[in-house]
Amino acid sequence: MSNIIKTICCVISTVFLLPNVANSFTLSDIPDIKNKRDITLVAERGFWTEHLRKEMIPKFTAHTGVAVKIVDMSLGEMYEGQLDSLRDGLGHYDLISIEAGWAKEWAANGYTVPLLEIAREHDPEGEASMKRFLEPYYPSLLKILSYRGQYHSIPYNNYVMGNHYRADLFEHEDERKNFKKRYGYDLVPPEGIRQLLDVSEFFTRKSGQRLAGKILDAPFYGLALMSGLKPHINDEFSAMLWGLGGAWFRPNYSPAGELLSYQVEANSKIVHKVANTYIELLKYAHPADKDWAFLESANALAEGHVAMWPFAYNNLWPVSAKLEQNIPGSKIGVSEVPLQHPYVGAYSVSVSYDSRNPEASYWLLKYIGSLEGQKAYALGGGNPCRTDVVLDPVFSSEEKRLLSGAFKASHEANLGWSDGVLQQGHFTSTAMGKIYPELMKTTYAIAHKIETVDEGLDKLAQKIKKLQIRYGEVTAISQ
Repeated sequence: MSNIIKTICCVISTVFLLPNVANSFTLSDIPDIKNKRDITLVAERGFWTEHLRKEMIPKFTAHTGVAVKIVDMSLGEMYEGQLDSLRDGLGHYDLISIEAGWAKEWAANGYTVPLLEIAREHDPEGEASMKRFLEPYYPSLLKILSYRGQYHSIPYNNYVMGNHYRADLFEHEDERKNFKKRYGYDLVPPEGIRQLLDVSEFFTRKSGQRLAGKILDAPFYGLALMSGLKPHINDEFSAMLWGLGGAWFRPNYSPAGELLSYQVEANSKIVHKVANTYIELLKYAHPADKDWAFLESANALAEGHVAMWPFAYNNLWPVSAKLEQNIPGSKIGVSEVPLQHPYVGAYSVSVSYDSRNPEASYWLLKYIGSLEGQKAYALGGGNPCRTDVVLDPVFSSEEKRLLSGAFKASHEANLGWSDGVLQQGHFTSTAMGKIYPELMKTTYAIAHKIETVDEGLDKLAQKIKKLQIRYGEVTAISQ
C-alpha cells in the first residue's frame, strides 16, 4: 500500500473513530451511588498508581462517598496474584487489571462481567451509555479484550509496537552515501526482512571505527532485541511472523462466523524463516542476558549503544526518547515496525464477578477510562487507548514530542489491526494464557541455540495443539 493511500485511509478511519465531544464522560455524570461499601482496585505499580491515589481516587470518593483501596502489583504479579482470589470467589478485588492474553480465558471462566450487562443494571441510560462511552477506543484493542462478541474490560495501557531509531544516523550524509554504495539502495528505516538485516549489519561497528564521522570508543550495535527469557522475545518473533502472513495457530470460522477450530502452524516454512532471521539478527544486536527485555532495550537506544530498536513497544517512547538528552546532537525517530504487523495489546480494567460493590465499581471503571483519566495517563508517560486523547492537539506539539512523539505511529498501527486481530489465535483463544509461556520458552531456546529450529518448532506445534485441546473451547488440528 502506498504512503498516500495509507494516509488517506488513516484520515478516513480517524474521522469515523472520533467521538462526539458531547458524549465525553466526566465525574459529574456519576449519579448518586446507593451502595457505599468500600471497593478495592488492583492497579499496575508505577506512576499510574500514584496518580490514581493522589488525584482520581480522592475526587471519586469526594463525589460518591465511596472509599477506594488500591492494591498495587507489578505486571509480573498480576496474573497469579488476582487469580488466587478469583478461583475461590473470595471477593478480594472489585476491579481487576488484565493483560490482553488473559482476557478471553478469564471471561470464559466467568471471572469478568460483560460491560453492557453491568450498564443495564447500574446505569440510568443502560447499554446506550456504555456503547457511547466506548466510541473513542480503538476497535483492535476492544476486540482483543472481548469474548464472544461482548466487551468485558476497558483498556488503559496500549503497547502496540513501532521502530524507535536514531534519525540523526539515518539522515547523516556519509552514512547514507556509504550504505547505498554497499547495498545498492537508500538508507531508510527498514520495511522488510532483507532491509532489516542489511541496516542491522551496516550500523554494527567495532571500537575505533567511525560512526557519523566520529571515532567510537566502544562497540556500537545495529539494533536492540528483547532476546531474554521474557515474554517479549515471542512478541518480536510474532511481529515478523504476522508480517510475512504466517501464524502460530489460526482460527477457523464457519460461514456464519462461529469459531470451529484452530489450525496449528507453528512449524510452518514461514515460522522457520522467522526463526532463522532472528538468529541472524542476533549477530548485530546489543549483547543481552537472560533477563534482558523492554526496559534494557529502550535504555540501550537511549544511552547511544544501538542504531534502532525495531520492535519497540511505543509505551516505552519516553524512555527511548531520553536519547536526545543523553547524546548531544542525536535525534530520535519512530516508524512502522518492519513488515508493518506490530505486536499489539493492552492492559485493561474489569469488574470482577465476585465484586462486593459492582455498582460503585462500574462508575469508577468509567471514570478511570474517561477522557480525563486517559489524558492524565498520557501526560504521565503512558500510551493511551482512546483516539480523542491520542489526537488531542496538545500531544502533537513540539514541546510534547519526547513524551508523545510515538502517538501517531501507535494510532496508525492500531487502526491497521482493527479487524486482523480476529484472524490470529493469539487474540481469539481462551487457552492463550497457557500457550503464551510456551511460545516464550521455545523462541528463547531457538534464538540461543539450546534447541535446533526444527526440534523447537516441532515440539512447540505439539504443545500448542495439546494446550488448545485441553484448555480451549474448540479443538486444534495440525497443519
